[in-house]
Amino acid sequence: MRRLGLGFGAFAVAAVLATGSARAASGTAALWHMDESSGASMTDSAPSGSTKDTGTLHNVTVGQPGSGGKAYRFNGPSLSYVDVPSSADLNPGSGSFIFSVKVKFTVLPSSTVGDYDLLRKGLSSTSGGDYKAEIVQSGKALCQWKGSSANVQLTGGPVLNNGAWHTISCEKTSTSVTLRLDGTVRASRSVKIGSISNSAHLLLGAKTTSGGDQYQGLLDEATITLT
Repeated sequence: MRRLGLGFGAFAVAAVLATGSARAASGTAALWHMDESSGASMTDSAPSGSTKDTGTLHNVTVGQPGSGGKAYRFNGPSLSYVDVPSSADLNPGSGSFIFSVKVKFTVLPSSTVGDYDLLRKGLSSTSGGDYKAEIVQSGKALCQWKGSSANVQLTGGPVLNNGAWHTISCEKTSTSVTLRLDGTVRASRSVKIGSISNSAHLLLGAKTTSGGDQYQGLLDEATITLT
């Protein structure tokens, strides 16, 4: 969302026009338990979202042992991903928000595959900005936010390919961003990111529907919380 040379007011109007709606109310906007044991849909169980952000599964193995219930397995180079259409619930605008996901994997990303995309809405070239969580090739977690005022990446914590469940949480306020791993702050920066709102689909497990940064491992409990 930005990079257009607009003032904030003009930028906000452009963002609303691009997404078709304004930011949803505060609360858990999207919550995907990934407990399905059959079918090709990912159910949104958020209690306070203005819409139900249902995802479509592509080459994802459901019904796997999860962090509590069940989980999804993403199959790396064979390109498995979940596609969720854009909505106001998934566009934080200039407000504070948190996106998080639980991961369990043993195979590190390779230079051929690229980093592991876990959750992403938009690309670096997307009008209106983007945000994402991924595993970089070292095996550490990364959070990124590109807004109307700044583009920031945070990487931190230990290598995560130990076959245990880990929770990656990416948090943005009006004045800072934070990467939290299993409840512990691993990186933080004082910065004004600005507004993030785009018309891109939210993707889990891969960069785009044509491939790129394909995750190989288990994924569970993805959430978007507007604060």
